[in-house]
Amino acid sequence: MILACFNKFPIPPKTPIRQLAQLCCVLFFLFLMGNEAFAACRPDLMVRLASETDAAYLGQGIYESTAVVQTRSQPAYPGLPAQFRVLVKNAGDQPDRFLLTGTGSGGGVTVSYLDDAGAEQSAALSGAGYLSATLVPGESLTLLVRVSPTSFTLGASYRVAITAVSIGDPLALDQAKTETVACVQTPAVTVSAPSDGSGAPGTVVNYPYTVTNVGNGDNAFALSVAMGSGWSGELFADDGAGGGIAGDGLRQPGESNGCLGTGSLVPGSSYRFFLAVTVPEAGSDGARGESLLSVSGSGASGTDQVNTTAVAPVVLLSEGVRNLTKGGIFAASADAVPGDLLQYRMAVTNGGSAPATSVTIDSPIPSGLSVVPDSLLLSLASTGEGAPCVAAECGLVRIANGTVTAQLGGGATVTAGGSVPPGKTIYLFFKAQVQ
Repeated sequence: MILACFNKFPIPPKTPIRQLAQLCCVLFFLFLMGNEAFAACRPDLMVRLASETDAAYLGQGIYESTAVVQTRSQPAYPGLPAQFRVLVKNAGDQPDRFLLTGTGSGGGVTVSYLDDAGAEQSAALSGAGYLSATLVPGESLTLLVRVSPTSFTLGASYRVAITAVSIGDPLALDQAKTETVACVQTPAVTVSAPSDGSGAPGTVVNYPYTVTNVGNGDNAFALSVAMGSGWSGELFADDGAGGGIAGDGLRQPGESNGCLGTGSLVPGSSYRFFLAVTVPEAGSDGARGESLLSVSGSGASGTDQVNTTAVAPVVLLSEGVRNLTKGGIFAASADAVPGDLLQYRMAVTNGGSAPATSVTIDSPIPSGLSVVPDSLLLSLASTGEGAPCVAAECGLVRIANGTVTAQLGGGATVTAGGSVPPGKTIYLFFKAQVQ
């Protein structure tokens, strides 16, 4: 059997018009592919400040034999060099190596280059060049560039250019540039200012503080505190000791490491600690203690004052009586003759700033009186009339062995007084007939 294939249509001849159309199609295809169609070998250099994130890299997709767009600048200070990150990426479509060269030291400036492993590569870059490892398409490496003016002239500018050349195609290159300006070092510090606080006598009030080096050079700051008479204060590191979280501003029981200074802080970094103020045991309600925190470094200092107020209950008792038979108002005393009916009132007020707890009254009944049964009344009203206050809020009262006994406040029981919040008054009434 013989199989044969026949084309119904003859192959057209390769006319000049047809060849031109095919060429146009190829060029159009390459145009749609963009630069990648020609990127067999291509280094792509980018630059950012060392203090920035990778999102700040400048120069992606930009190729310059002499850097104009791909340049970043930063100040340098005595003892504080300018630092840049330079990234070289294989932007080609095949594995490649790149020869990196850069400006060397001299002319009043020291330039150093550190690779990803932290190894010094300055001699290679400023000499014959630093040859990278083979990078696959899209792979990259970085260099840390440090520029330190040695002959410090205020305002002097030092430019460092880094060039990457493809080994696969020596005509494919890219350049990035850094500029360092010599500036004067300015020390400065900020001290946070927590709000004033309060506490019961014998308790500790913790104030979280943050000291930040806002100067342009490293600095260390000493810490001290001056307290008012009778008050005590200590400084403790916010270091997360004992299972807490360092720097969270919430003092944990294990955070008891004292601190006298911040240690060395680089520009922009902070140190967090607590000022712990102890309220005097004998502190009366409203007593105030002043604490002055001092922060002192090289050429920079700061202070902050915080006030701590003692909060305590102040239980006040006032008594009155009125003659119901003759009429009249409550007063310190009342004229009466046998047979007159009197009403006694005791007012218990918490005039302090903290709840009063375990509030009780034990008051003997004056002689010559016969208490009227069922006349005991606890109330929030001063009139002695109206519905009684519920026990859950005002407490309990009884007469036993010639004595009026009351357990007052919320949560009171027959054996223990309850709690009376600041500003609240509970009234106790009973009636008695003069014998």
